[in-house]
Amino acid sequence: MTKILLQVEETMESFYKDMDGISYSLLYSPTIQSYLGTNEILSRILMNQDIAAQFSSTLALKENMRGIRIYDTEGELVASVGKAIEPPVNRQVSDIEYSGIFSDKMNGSYYTIAIPVYNLQNNYLLRDYRGMCLFIMDVSNFSSMLKKSKITPHSKLVLVDQNDKVIASSENESDLADFNADALREDKRYIIQNITLSYTGWKMISVIPKNELLQELDIIKRLNVATYLIIFLIFCLFLLIFYGRILKPIKALMDFIRTYTKSGGQSRFNVVYHNEIGVLADNLNKMLDEIDKLSNDVQIAQKQMYEAEIVKKQMEISAYRNQINPHFLYNTLECIRAMAFYYKAADIADISASLSNMFRYSVKGDNVVSIQDEIVHLKEYATIVDFRFRGKIQIVVQADETLQSEKTLKMLLQPIVENAVFHGLEKKIEPGTVTVQISKAGKNQIRFAIMDNGCGMDEQQLTELQECLNEYEAPGFMTNIGDKGIGLANIYRRIKLFYGDQAEMKIDSQLNLGTTVSITFSADKQLLEMGGPNV
Repeated sequence: MTKILLQVEETMESFYKDMDGISYSLLYSPTIQSYLGTNEILSRILMNQDIAAQFSSTLALKENMRGIRIYDTEGELVASVGKAIEPPVNRQVSDIEYSGIFSDKMNGSYYTIAIPVYNLQNNYLLRDYRGMCLFIMDVSNFSSMLKKSKITPHSKLVLVDQNDKVIASSENESDLADFNADALREDKRYIIQNITLSYTGWKMISVIPKNELLQELDIIKRLNVATYLIIFLIFCLFLLIFYGRILKPIKALMDFIRTYTKSGGQSRFNVVYHNEIGVLADNLNKMLDEIDKLSNDVQIAQKQMYEAEIVKKQMEISAYRNQINPHFLYNTLECIRAMAFYYKAADIADISASLSNMFRYSVKGDNVVSIQDEIVHLKEYATIVDFRFRGKIQIVVQADETLQSEKTLKMLLQPIVENAVFHGLEKKIEPGTVTVQISKAGKNQIRFAIMDNGCGMDEQQLTELQECLNEYEAPGFMTNIGDKGIGLANIYRRIKLFYGDQAEMKIDSQLNLGTTVSITFSADKQLLEMGGPNV
């Protein structure tokens, strides 16, 4: 009931806002402002035709608008159209005022809306008062609005003014007598509610016969009771079916599962229910059969695995026994070098020295070295390559002198250069060159570029190699990439494990033109100090 009143109030407030918009459009138009802004009679006479046209267009906007009257600052009537009514008592207002209900034999029932007019050109705070506009309004639209909002056949919605005089009603009221809501409240046959409209100060009163309202509530109550009773009976029937066809079989199945750990062996559930529980029990029996079979298979597999592990351990022990001491190996190389000097075989001495230095560099414990150390190690390898191929293959190093002291991972350059020699240049009949460029790449970044003019790769080979590199984190990745690219995969894995997203490797290659491998990594010394020993 309160909701209905609030809906009617919202509808009426919408009407009031429409009137505010209409009044603002009229009263603050240049024509009305000029008309009220001059006191010259001749000027006003010349503007009468424009004023009449504005009044006529405004009256057409609302059907229940019966007249418009404008008063100047002294309260004198200066323009009007529509109904002629008795002059209002208050001809000067400072805010919008809604009157109560008026009635006379000539005009019937009406009410007025008084709106002050100010000079639009001045600051609002100065409030330069120009006059007052009085809208004469018919009440017929309120009656139709209230009739649409009736709740029961004999209920009544009444709109009264500030003096409790009836403005409109949902019933066909022939008189405008005072509406006594207090008397109706004392009558136990009615339920009375009212709200006050904020815009106008009018009140809307709802009068509903109690027997009509309670009659509808009684029907709803009986329907609710019947509905609840039917739902309860259906629920009881559902419980009986649920217990007999679901709970009882599930309980039997749970008891079997609980006792299976004690009885075990070949015991199986006796399927007597031909429904979903029966299907579940049958599948349980099949699962137990599979478990028994798998248990036997697992026992056999474990026995074989333990035997294989024993053999593997024996092979590892044999391999450890046969390992060559690294120091013994490069001491032997030094001995060969000394003997070469003794027999004046300088080439053998030089290549033995280079191989010894390379071996010592690769087995020493540091994982992080300077770029200069990497270049020295690469040049030792270049010496061996030069001896081996008799100048056919050249290794050229172009390094930024300012980067010599920067730190990097050990064994980055030599494996890539060796890969270029083995896969790119060794198979080539013509002489070849491997160029190693070490330079800065952006802010706090170092770039290694290893370029050869060897055989190169076609697009399919390059794609396969790049896919292998992208799978560096996959289990057993070293065994998944085949014979080609193992050195590159190892380096890619090392820089990714060490630098993460701060390092990248790119490979560009064209068949019969050559291959370029570039590595870009961070020169952050703090990162090297934190991560280097773990690589």
